[in-house]
Amino acid sequence: MMLVAVAVFVVVVAVALVLLMSMAIGAFSAMFSEMKADSARRRAGRGDSPISVSDPVASNSTDPLAELADDMRLAQARRWASCQSVQSRLQDEVNETSEYVSLALDIWGGGDLDKLRGDRVGQIVWTTAMVADSVARQPAWQLDFFDRHAVRVDLGGEVTSIATAAAGLRDQLDILGDKPEGHLGVDDEVIATFAEKSRVLSGRLDGLVERLEAFAGYEQIVARIQQRQEKQAWLDRVSAIDEFEHVVDAEWDRAESDRVRNLADESEVLASIYLDEIAPLAKSLKRSDAS
Repeated sequence: MMLVAVAVFVVVVAVALVLLMSMAIGAFSAMFSEMKADSARRRAGRGDSPISVSDPVASNSTDPLAELADDMRLAQARRWASCQSVQSRLQDEVNETSEYVSLALDIWGGGDLDKLRGDRVGQIVWTTAMVADSVARQPAWQLDFFDRHAVRVDLGGEVTSIATAAAGLRDQLDILGDKPEGHLGVDDEVIATFAEKSRVLSGRLDGLVERLEAFAGYEQIVARIQQRQEKQAWLDRVSAIDEFEHVVDAEWDRAESDRVRNLADESEVLASIYLDEIAPLAKSLKRSDAS
């Protein structure tokens, strides 16, 4: 009898547990469904759409030729700005017929000077010639200081070296040409080769601009030496002026000014006495004597 009671009790408890678990699962499923529906409503309100794992994901890759073109434009803009900055620091107008400008044009292959200035590579050559011409026209450049201390740069050699390298790079860029088109523009090997060659030539041009900037820095040193020489020449010239002598003379001039002013005051007083009193009296006495 006891065993039957225990068995019944176990069955009742088991049934109760099953009912509780069923109710919990149902409540959880309803809550999950509501959450899913609410999420869908929020996405719909934002204009989003649910993403399925089977949908293709949009690629973030960019056109390598377009990216290369952007990089090359930025690099060229930096080089151009550097050349303009160097030119703006030069103190005087450049002699367009100077030996260094003529040398640069000859190495470049002749042609119009305006074309040299406007060319993306020629701008480096033109600026180098400007720097050399500016150095040569400084009177301080004739000082033996540069030779005595072995710090004189070969201006013609610098122009020749940079202009020759720039002309070679111009020809290399002409060989490379514009970006590949047609079937070449979609060939991975062609695109990779074009990008590699472009970046190598661009880096070489950056190196030339760095050399140009160093040359321009040397020009600024020569210009400062010239300024110091002019300052010293000015000080030497005005040193002939004796400050002490002029201070003494100034004091003497002030004393003389006071003396002259005093004489003027005395003269005015005496003139008043003479004109107002003595002169009429003398005239009266003359009339009395005459009568």
